[in-house]
Amino acid sequence: QEFNICFTTVERSSDGNLPNLPTSKASGVLPELLKSLVERRRMVKSWLKTASGLKRQQFDIQQQALKLTANSMYGCLGFSNSRFFAKPLAELITLQGREILQNTVDLVQNNLNLEVIYGDTDSIMIYTGLDDISKAKAIAGKVIQEVNKKYRCLEIDLDGVYKRMLLLKKKKYAAIKVALDGSLRENIERKGLDMVRRDWSMLSKEIGDFCLNQILSGGTCDDVIESIHNSLVQVQAQMKSGQIELEKYIITKSLTKAPEDYPDAKNQPHVQVALRLKQNGFSGCSAGDTVPYIICSQQDSDNTHSGGIAQRARHPDELKRDPNKWMIDIEYYLSQQIHPVVSRLCASIEGTSPARLAECLGLDSSKFQSRSIGSSNEDTSTMLLSVIDDEDERYRGCEPLRLSCPSCTNTFECPAVSSLIASLSDPNEGKDATVNFWRRMRCPRCPDDTDECRVSPAVLANQIKRQADNFINRYYKGLLMCDDEGCKYSTHIVNLRVMGDSERGTICPNYPQCNGRLVRQYTEADLYRQLSYFCYVLDATR
Repeated sequence: QEFNICFTTVERSSDGNLPNLPTSKASGVLPELLKSLVERRRMVKSWLKTASGLKRQQFDIQQQALKLTANSMYGCLGFSNSRFFAKPLAELITLQGREILQNTVDLVQNNLNLEVIYGDTDSIMIYTGLDDISKAKAIAGKVIQEVNKKYRCLEIDLDGVYKRMLLLKKKKYAAIKVALDGSLRENIERKGLDMVRRDWSMLSKEIGDFCLNQILSGGTCDDVIESIHNSLVQVQAQMKSGQIELEKYIITKSLTKAPEDYPDAKNQPHVQVALRLKQNGFSGCSAGDTVPYIICSQQDSDNTHSGGIAQRARHPDELKRDPNKWMIDIEYYLSQQIHPVVSRLCASIEGTSPARLAECLGLDSSKFQSRSIGSSNEDTSTMLLSVIDDEDERYRGCEPLRLSCPSCTNTFECPAVSSLIASLSDPNEGKDATVNFWRRMRCPRCPDDTDECRVSPAVLANQIKRQADNFINRYYKGLLMCDDEGCKYSTHIVNLRVMGDSERGTICPNYPQCNGRLVRQYTEADLYRQLSYFCYVLDATR
């Protein structure tokens, strides 16, 4: 709306280069549509202020629907399979958005002498250093007035006042939000934290919430750390003595397809549980269904942790029906469910470390000690990679190993070697077993009687090497990108400028217009994780 960007107003070049802003005064179709949606949403939000009960819920859903519809118009321009795909328009909108955000930050910091602590896409957070909410709102009013007078259609408004905040990284924070209606009601707002995800147990969420409440309580650092440490010691004692309810150990995960269609079903806990349920005649195990499960260990086995995580996943009803065979794997929940959540929340707090938190949970702190010595800026999830037993969590975000069919050139995900071996009628039948294995290493799209679609050992080795080389090359390209959402400057050249306590090579070349930091887009940890995943898929012994 502000810049009248539309198919009908922007002159796009045939070479696909970034176009200039339109000069036409006549309003385009897209700006008019957006104007209609924005006005309708503003009207519904005005009704929302006086509504109550069911009517209030209906109005709230309606205004959110209008907001999503308006936002999706930009997404349609940038999505290659959209009917209205227009990459130059999407890039032009993105560029203007970044410039507006950066100009707003500069205005607030340079003209109003205020400190901006966070900025993301269309919003900024300002640290006032005040305890008086009325004075904080007065500052917000001054910012709104100064910013809005620069634009015709764009408006910035006060979205919330936060009493205290824990800012972990971009799009990951928690804060105490104070109601603006004068009641001074407070509630904790969470964005991107582990506790809002469904693939964590209720127990880990409760402990995460407790730690978060302590961190945001306003107590001294020593008191907060002591409270968290004592709580972890108490929780692990309760878990080991059986005082925690069974329901709090349940993990839920959705099926994205039918359980039998997963190529790596052997390594997915929820898929293994779903397959057993289907064999027993249970019907609620199709795509879109949510499967609850608990990670267990065998009571009557010399090695209680024999088998992978997926093989030890059990539906809560299975555990209740056969309590003498299976018991909850307390070690798994302490190391894979509780420790990662608490470590990420406490990553920036002085006085504790992953090793100290592990000690409070009764875990071997030496596994975490060497990782605690490294750079304080290192991602905690990467620091904990070596001690994560859950394959889903360890290899989250890795790209699959894809094979190309020698016959039809179709690409398909390489099945786990251990799954193929397990599917053989008798894996110990010598030469015949080897022949049967390579017969199963084939393209799923080709007919069964087509020999040309089988992937031979030489073809498999060659394709694996080529893919591994691609990831190694990506690492050595050394792409750096600014972590400021309003800049996103990318380069392969290391900037040797040093300022203050910043590390050499991290200053954005756009400084002082940008205060962001250059970050490696593909680190050695990413490369190690990816190659480890390939080894995991090809491991015949697990």
